[in-house]
Amino acid sequence: MRICIFHRFIKITKFLLLLVVVPVYAADKENTDEIIDESIQTASVYESKGQWVPVPIPVSNPTVGTGLQAVLMYLHPKHAESTHNSTTGLVGMYTDTDSWFTSIFHDGSSVNDTIRYTGFLGAAHMNLHFYGIGDSTIIGDRSIPYGFDMIVTSGKVQIRIPDTSHWFAGINYIYIDSDTTVRTADIIPGMPDLNGTIKTAGLGLMVTYDSRDNNYFPAQGQWFESKWVDYGENWGGDMTYSKSTSFLNHYQPLYENVIVALRTRLQTSSGDVPFFDLPSLQMGGFSNGRYRDQNTWSFHSEGRYKFKPHWGLIGFYEVGWFNSKLGDIFDGRRITSYGTGLRWQVTENKQMHLGLDIAFSTDEEAIYIRIGERF
Repeated sequence: MRICIFHRFIKITKFLLLLVVVPVYAADKENTDEIIDESIQTASVYESKGQWVPVPIPVSNPTVGTGLQAVLMYLHPKHAESTHNSTTGLVGMYTDTDSWFTSIFHDGSSVNDTIRYTGFLGAAHMNLHFYGIGDSTIIGDRSIPYGFDMIVTSGKVQIRIPDTSHWFAGINYIYIDSDTTVRTADIIPGMPDLNGTIKTAGLGLMVTYDSRDNNYFPAQGQWFESKWVDYGENWGGDMTYSKSTSFLNHYQPLYENVIVALRTRLQTSSGDVPFFDLPSLQMGGFSNGRYRDQNTWSFHSEGRYKFKPHWGLIGFYEVGWFNSKLGDIFDGRRITSYGTGLRWQVTENKQMHLGLDIAFSTDEEAIYIRIGERF
């Protein structure tokens, strides 16, 4: 099985090479390597011009299947006194599982990076699989297919804490109107599908520490965030529960063009949490949502190497646990994953990358094509 996925990885790599190399060398001679080299050297200091980036991206991951994603991003001009890159984008996707989504988003800052804000609006129809909750479930090693239609909107605003350089605090809001169809007939022939409509809405508090030198491709610094969200009727939802998510990332340059990125992530929940919003391990090599429970905790390590001005390689190793009790988290089942990937810088003056990764985990393996870094 792993030999087959490796061959698939090679085929997708060849396709991506054609996708990105041909446009570069079809451009005028004066706009190739020399300009790219100069742009990368100055990108982390001052990016004075905005840039539109249209990117067609083949999609391949175990959660939604294989298809095509189209992304149109505007990378806003970056001010000299700010390390935060502002981005506005339109995204559309369709895959061979008949899943699709479309969205618009903006991630920005203002007042000399004193205020940071993010907004998102999207709609989707996803055909997914439910693997149960926790390690021991009545469905065993099987999964239950289900359809998930949703409209989602979210936003957050953070303000720099006075007399600090990197601390921010603020609020966040999320609203999801969803219709779920559990296809029980795929498991037990003759059984009718189960349908349900759920609205989830939550308002929360968050605090962030961000000393990264660049939010697209950080070479040094730390990024910490802790968020608590209260869901319920007060905010427009049907179900009452709470969820908290905290993570800490550290970026350290080792040698020239070599960076080590480390991450730990903890997610907890309480109350009447809908199954699709339970904490889940966010790692490589398996379907998103395969490992769900009331609590999850994971550790991630990744090495990043730029062997050419706009080409790079990454390698990673991750380990995570999930359990119904936070105090017993390390007694729960342990999941590991590892893998490698290829990176290509999609713009001349901003370090935004198109990535192709292959990952192997305890139970599965997967190929991913992504815009931006894993964390």
